[in-house]
Order: sequence, then structure tokens, then C-alpha cells
Amino acid sequence: MTPTKWIIVGCALVGGFVIGMVLSKIINSLLGRDGRPQPLQQAAGPLSGLGFWAGVVGGLLVALGVLSPSALDQLPKDLIAFLPRLLSAAIIVIGANVMAQFATAAIAPALSRAPGPVQTRVLQAVRGLIIAMAALLAVRQLGIDTTVINLGVAAIFFGASASLTLLIGLGGRTVATEVASTRALRRLLSVGDTLTLEASAAGGSIGGEVIAIHPTSVEVVTESGDVQLVPSSALLTSTVTVRRGESDIDA
Repeated sequence: MTPTKWIIVGCALVGGFVIGMVLSKIINSLLGRDGRPQPLQQAAGPLSGLGFWAGVVGGLLVALGVLSPSALDQLPKDLIAFLPRLLSAAIIVIGANVMAQFATAAIAPALSRAPGPVQTRVLQAVRGLIIAMAALLAVRQLGIDTTVINLGVAAIFFGASASLTLLIGLGGRTVATEVASTRALRRLLSVGDTLTLEASAAGGSIGGEVIAIHPTSVEVVTESGDVQLVPSSALLTSTVTVRRGESDIDA
């Protein structure tokens, strides 16, 4: 091949890259400007990336035509057959952005009492999950085999689900223990009783009047006016002296 053809190939590759950058900027500015619907603004990033790669592919096709003109004979038919897949992938990406918007709007009221950072992370996780699933569908629609990616996503999903289940189970077991202990203590303690708990049971001296019995703990006010929350299980696993009037009861 002559040096002239190599120069043309190089110009085609560089030109495709430059054209892709220009297309990316144009698409991003048209769809991401203020006043556009929120789904279009959110889809500006993925679609601008698609425009960039379209320019790069165009440069590669020109370079291929210079290197091997016969390889482009079947290209028009293949392009016509591929165009519906490309449009379907774009529709999936835009639809996923719309679904993510509705999903986050529906979940936000349920998280109104959660701290701000927690709300942000949960909403980002929901949105990211929807977009990731849509991206896999879009890539699959383009005819790319995503079996390995699907297995990796499934492994991550099931691993996260198992971890969350364990965390909830272990945390729930602790809470259930305290709730069961409180049910037993309600038969022994009443608001207004005075109790004394051994120092080794809770890491410090606890004694005072019971002012409230909560589902998982007993609230005690000491002689100095300090308020302490004693775990219900700590009262059942140690010796506690309860004073009601003039009588003493060991629990």
C-alpha cells in the first residue's frame, strides 16, 4: 500500500475521533441545557457518549474502505439491518432514565425520616440499579454477548442480598432478645420502683428510680439526676434489687 493511502487512513482515524468529540458536545448541549425535560437531561450523558463512538466508528469505516474496498460491499445491508437494533437500544436507555425518575420520586416519601446522606445513597442505588439493568438490555439488543457480564452482575447482586440478609437477621436477633427480656421484666418492674444493679453487669454502678419501660430498655433516673438507659437483657442476666415501698425483691 502506498504512503498516500496510509496518510488517508491516519486522517480518517483522527478525523473520526474529532467528529465524535464534536457530536458528543453538540448532543450534550442540546439535551442537557436548562429547560429541557428531566429525562432528556439525564439521558444527555449516555447519548453524547453514543455520538462520540458513532464518529469513531465512521472514521474506522473510512479507513477500512481505503485498506480493503471490497470489505464495504456488504456494509449498507448490514447497516440497514443494524439500525433497528441501535434505535431500540437508544429507546431502552431513555426509557430507563424515565423509570428511574419515577422510581426515585415514589421512594423518596418513604425515606423522608431517614438522614439526608442515607436518602441520597438509597436513591442513587435505586437509580444506578435501574440504569445498569437497562444498559445490559441495550447492549444485548445490539447483539453483543453479555453472558459473562450477566453472571458477574448476578454474583454481585446475590452477594449483596446475602450480606443484607445476614445483617438484618443478626440485628433483628439482638432486638428480639431485648424485646423478649422487656416482656419478662414488665411482670417484675413498674414505673416508680427503685432498682440497684451490680456494677459488673453494665460496666458501671446503676441505681435509681424507674421512670419508663421501653420496648428494649429500662429508663432510670439516678440520685444525681442523670438519666440512664439499661438494656433489658442486662437486668435479666444479673442480680437486681428492686424496692417497692418497704419491701425488697431480688430479680
